Amino acid sequence: MFIVGQVISLRIRFNNTGTISTNRHPYLVVKVNDDYIEIAQIDSLENKKHKAFFKGNKVIKCHNPDESVIDKDSYIQMDNSIYVELYDGLESFRRQEDVLSEGKLKDVIKEYTDYHNNNVIDENKIVFLSKEEIQSLNN
Repeated sequence: MFIVGQVISLRIRFNNTGTISTNRHPYLVVKVNDDYIEIAQIDSLENKKHKAFFKGNKVIKCHNPDESVIDKDSYIQMDNSIYVELYDGLESFRRQEDVLSEGKLKDVIKEYTDYHNNNVIDENKIVFLSKEEIQSLNN
């Protein structure tokens, strides 16, 4: 079972034109449903601090309080919608059972929801990944 605020590490298809990540990335679980989880890619700000100022990114600091789910100041990408089918075994890709601290999580979810409610997400960046696709990309 997944909880909003947990982090999952996957290799995925980034968009509907077929661009596939070359390695596994961390993703923050931003929504849990009976059939799928919605995830947002986490990237480190290391060597790319300018990304903190992009409208479609939300910064998450790793300190104050210290976080167990991220170890570097990071950001989530809010300008896409990535859905992963829930299935038995998906939990094996979860980094740990911890979640982002309460205050930061509330802030991230609010920003993510506001961004999605107030901006058009490009159809190419609305991605659904089935159990079969997740398994084939992560074996």
